[in-house]
Amino acid sequence: MLTETKWAALQYVKVQRTASIVKVRLNRPEKMNAINSGMEKEFYSVLADCDRMDDVKCVVLTAEGPNFSAGHDIAQVAAETIGGQEPDTIEDKYWVHTGDLLPPWRFTKGLVVAAKGFVGPHANTFLLAADVVVAAENCRFSWEESRVGVGAPYGPYALMPFHFPMRVMKHLWMTGGWLDAETAQRLFYVNRVVPVGQEEDVAMRFAEQIAQMETGDLIANKKGTHRLYEAAGLAAMVVVGRDPYVPTGASAIAKEQHLRAIYEKGVRAAVQDRDTGFNEQISKV
Repeated sequence: MLTETKWAALQYVKVQRTASIVKVRLNRPEKMNAINSGMEKEFYSVLADCDRMDDVKCVVLTAEGPNFSAGHDIAQVAAETIGGQEPDTIEDKYWVHTGDLLPPWRFTKGLVVAAKGFVGPHANTFLLAADVVVAAENCRFSWEESRVGVGAPYGPYALMPFHFPMRVMKHLWMTGGWLDAETAQRLFYVNRVVPVGQEEDVAMRFAEQIAQMETGDLIANKKGTHRLYEAAGLAAMVVVGRDPYVPTGASAIAKEQHLRAIYEKGVRAAVQDRDTGFNEQISKV
């Protein structure tokens, strides 16, 4: 009960438990559920709690509002880098750059994602780490922030080559690309594509199936699967991620200008500037 009382006081996520399944709902719909350091800290705290609770077998991650998440809260990044806002402590700020995989990958129980609408770059790191992903038909999985150097394929993105052919990964990063739900399923990035509004129900059915497993077997099976990632080279990918490309020259200027536009004109105007000249059909996988 103490844990669930703590969950009720969280600001950026909503948590609901039903028997051995815990549903976590990203809760900044007015910001398209942009992931700030507070949201990440709360979500990872819930995962840690569930890992410790023997009678919890699966977490379902979904979101308030019509979109799963815009990705990084780049308004927060701009406020800190351009506006001089005091940054959060590094311990709470996984998204700065740890060069490592994030807590969702380390979670030992089942993790099922119900995605809808826009799924921005950092939000995709949650999907990369998930065990099952159910997508609404209107999903747009986006890596478009790479158009101005705000993102780079390091840390949690080390999982991308295990989900996408390298040619697709290049397409996403080198064109600031995106893919729709149908393409995501064809590439096995998502397990199911369902009509809008049904994604949570189908995700819960997957969670109920996972919850039928004996806890020890569930953890052992997931651990064994993750060891196959290691055998296929994940450890080497993480090492690469600890030495990311740092933009210089024109790239650094473009990144700073984008963050300054966010800080001075707002995210919407900055995104319009960022996307000028990009062809949606070319960047679509």
